[in-house]
Amino acid sequence: MLYSFKKIEKSAEEIYKSDLEKAHQAGAQILGREPYFRRHSDKGVLLIHGFAAAPNELLPLAYELEKYGFSVYIVRVAGHGSSLEDFYKTTYIDWYNSIAEGYNTLASFCSKICIAGQSNGGLLATAAANFNKCDSLALIAPAYKVNIPFFSLISVIRKIIKNIPRFIKDLEFNYPVFPSEQTYQLKLLQDEVAQYKKNINVPVLLAVSEKDVLISPKEAEKTINDMASSDKTVYTYNNKEYNVKHILTEKHSVKIISDIAEWIKEKMA
Repeated sequence: MLYSFKKIEKSAEEIYKSDLEKAHQAGAQILGREPYFRRHSDKGVLLIHGFAAAPNELLPLAYELEKYGFSVYIVRVAGHGSSLEDFYKTTYIDWYNSIAEGYNTLASFCSKICIAGQSNGGLLATAAANFNKCDSLALIAPAYKVNIPFFSLISVIRKIIKNIPRFIKDLEFNYPVFPSEQTYQLKLLQDEVAQYKKNINVPVLLAVSEKDVLISPKEAEKTINDMASSDKTVYTYNNKEYNVKHILTEKHSVKIISDIAEWIKEKMA
């Protein structure tokens, strides 16, 4: 089972420096792959990227949030933004633990925190919001159910093949394959989050494209409906109109980025 993050008794800058050093040691040494932190006010947004991706997929949203004066921290989920060899070593518990520095950085000086997650980051964000204090939760194409081929058999597939080829070629990504063992870890994370997703009782945003190629928008909406929160907002986007297949924070998705930032601004007022 997952748990509350242990408080780190250091300044925001010290925690961030330690997180950066950890990323650099793993080989994530350039902007877009390393953790990203900018301090602007005492209202912070913790951003969690998706599976086999890197912090760069959330940089456009971070930049938009900074225009509103928010402090932002994009975590580098363990094993991401570095190398497949690094990714192979990780479990979903490692992914969750790697959020702790980002959360503690913001918690050390912020009066309000929004946790936002994209895809698998949506699962991690749900877990973080369940076990730690936060004031709102933004879920961007959360991976409560995925459309990865033969995903239901992943516990067997992982024993046969090491990597699953990416079947969508025109999406931006950090790693060219889905490691089968780590895909199984995603399944384990889904199963755990399903046990307590109904406990979420803060304002929640769901943003999905109506025919997402990697996650199930219907399952995402069903999950949001099951949450205890009485304050729920759902933004559903037309794939053709906004040219969005999965990553809602692509650079051309200006309206989607603006909508998410505006919602966070409203809930953090």
